[in-house]
Amino acid sequence: MIKLEALGSADAPAALDLQAIEEPRRAEIWARTAGAFFPGLSVCDLRASPSVGSMRGRKFGSGQLWTILSPPVRVSYVPTSSSHGLAQTFSLMLQLQGSTLAAQDRRSCLLRPRDVCMIDGRAPFELEVHDGISHLMFVQIPRHMAVGRYPYLEKQTAAALDRAEPGTQLLSNVLSNLLEAAPFLEEEQCAAALVSIAQLLGVPKVPMLRECEEIEKRVHAALAFIDSELADPGLTASRVAQAQGISRRRLDEILLRTLGTSVTAQIWNRRLAQAASDLLDPRQASKSITQIAFGVGFADTAHFTRAFKRRYHCTPREWRSRAVQ
Repeated sequence: MIKLEALGSADAPAALDLQAIEEPRRAEIWARTAGAFFPGLSVCDLRASPSVGSMRGRKFGSGQLWTILSPPVRVSYVPTSSSHGLAQTFSLMLQLQGSTLAAQDRRSCLLRPRDVCMIDGRAPFELEVHDGISHLMFVQIPRHMAVGRYPYLEKQTAAALDRAEPGTQLLSNVLSNLLEAAPFLEEEQCAAALVSIAQLLGVPKVPMLRECEEIEKRVHAALAFIDSELADPGLTASRVAQAQGISRRRLDEILLRTLGTSVTAQIWNRRLAQAASDLLDPRQASKSITQIAFGVGFADTAHFTRAFKRRYHCTPREWRSRAVQ
């Protein structure tokens, strides 16, 4: 009997190669393994004895890194109580070979080699491979690191990023290089790389923002300025607006329309998101919770603890304990 163990329950990599499985059992093992590795995922329309297929995953900082070589198949995902971990992730996918149809939230795209798209683990989605094989990689990023930093990405899932756009090309190249380098990276390097990839999600121009160049520039400039000044407890919405030469009221209008939050809310949201990331970062393990709070611009530890608990429904200490579990 083959023992299936979901990634995350152990430090060892998770892997399946259908060529090591007897042909009559390949479809059954593929479906069962997919459900074990990705709770909430159902496999449909899989040929009885696919000739090739593999799934390989490994822990990557506070996220996970996967490569999938898929035979023709359709899979659907619906968040359930058993898929809580997956629902807290935001995945960045790179198509390596073949093609994959991705669909989520009434959006869909056909991914071809070098195409990049995102999938939100909090919402249902479908992936389908029509012909031949599909080889893809994806990085599962903790949702707070991705959407907490760039809220507009929620409405950009299952949409292939413009491969001709320089920001998308940079992201695609980073993912390709990551696939080659990952096996040789140490734990702390993986953690740092994951944080960097989460930050790079803001580099590509997305279709929603290209509709209005002024809004695109204002939003990106505001978020970049907030990130650069995050450690300053004196950072205010007025300073963010002043750096762009517009009124605070106008910048609030832009952010409320595009991100659904004010400038001030973005400052505090990004402080909390960075603190949550730092608390799970092994490189920050020697720092106290107070030092981390001060490092992202909180001037009072009690205020930080209350705000963190409202956002993440646990204390900073409880959140940090996840890194060592």
